[in-house]
Amino acid sequence: MSERPTRVRYSMIAVTTGVAIMLYLDRVCLSILSERIIPLLGDTPDERERRFADLTSAFFWTYALFQLPAGWLGDRFGARRVLSTYLFLWSAATALMGLANGFLALFVLRLACGMFEAGAYPLAAGVVRAWMPAGVRGFASGCVAVGGRLGGAIAPPLTVALTTGGADGWRWPFFAYGLVGVVGAIPFWLWYRDRPRDHPRVNPIEADLITGGHPPAVSTPIGLPPVGAFVASVPLWLNSLVQFLANFAWVFIITLFPNYLSQVFGTSEGTRATLQSLPLYAGIVGMLLGGWLSDRAMQRFGPRWGRGLPVAGSRVFVGAAYLGCLFLGDPVMVTVMMCVVAFATDMGVAPVWAWSQDVGGRHTGGVIGWANMWGNFGAAVAPSVFVRIRQLVPDDPAAGWQYVFAVCAATQLIAAVAALGLDARKPLDTR
Repeated sequence: MSERPTRVRYSMIAVTTGVAIMLYLDRVCLSILSERIIPLLGDTPDERERRFADLTSAFFWTYALFQLPAGWLGDRFGARRVLSTYLFLWSAATALMGLANGFLALFVLRLACGMFEAGAYPLAAGVVRAWMPAGVRGFASGCVAVGGRLGGAIAPPLTVALTTGGADGWRWPFFAYGLVGVVGAIPFWLWYRDRPRDHPRVNPIEADLITGGHPPAVSTPIGLPPVGAFVASVPLWLNSLVQFLANFAWVFIITLFPNYLSQVFGTSEGTRATLQSLPLYAGIVGMLLGGWLSDRAMQRFGPRWGRGLPVAGSRVFVGAAYLGCLFLGDPVMVTVMMCVVAFATDMGVAPVWAWSQDVGGRHTGGVIGWANMWGNFGAAVAPSVFVRIRQLVPDDPAAGWQYVFAVCAATQLIAAVAALGLDARKPLDTR
């Protein structure tokens, strides 16, 4: 009877998914605590609102700027060392937010969280490429990304549950989430290995299954990211544009959606937490379906259209959902539209990751980091842009937010056209 392959590869995806869960806890909890934190940020309501938007944007600026360096560090030194370190550091920064007493301290710590969390998804993409056969990378990428959405979905109600009464009750969720991440770095370090053949529990059959039967590549140091090749790649620029516009529209859900619900409908903190979490659960379904759809589309349409068509379709659905919000006056129905936004956005994540793995080669982390950098520039500018658009109609918040929804819808048409340029037939020239 022939020996069967071991199944360690699935545990690697599982622990990386666990890291993604921890990644999203602190991102989302800030928005649900906005009404408790905003009084610390300024003297007038408009100043406080703008500063809160700047606070939410701060995370995404450093998150964007450090994507490429983080991807290179992962390619160069391996996810075991780099991702464990990043998880520890961003969790420590999250815990310290519970000690902050004003805008400046919160702003600096949000910058730190963004800097250290920047490595999570580029490194996770490298984990998938190292540990999963090419034919199932789309689904595996979707599973890892589901972890982030699951963390984001449980964060709002969990944050409300962890928050205590009194002026300082908002601090406890930050302490709790920081502790979880600091402790969680330990099992990842102990279990993960950068190469399947280096793991003591992996047998040769599983190692061959992962590599397609090819002998292990000669390990040579990976140099700096080939920025020249990135700049010269039109498909990579198109992918970056898609990511910029996708995040620009999606980030509303995890940053300002609770503010919108409060200003337009006067919903309570608990109701806002519930309504904010629902789109992120819808995103989980989109993630899983997107991975499966990406792999099926690749088999059906080949490398020219197999990645781009699912991404373009996801953008069309997002744009239609934001258009629908213009005609709705009920918080539940708007939340349904936000569920469509999250579902469709996340349906497009797995094919984007898979495309990057298809063309990135040894620089997969760098390719993911480059596109994520531009994507998170979109997330960084969005909250401040949204608040300033809304304040164009200071006496009618509902009308102001409708302008925001119209802008989001228009951007998604551009993103859908750009997505059609994703072509996996030619790897990037990263020599």
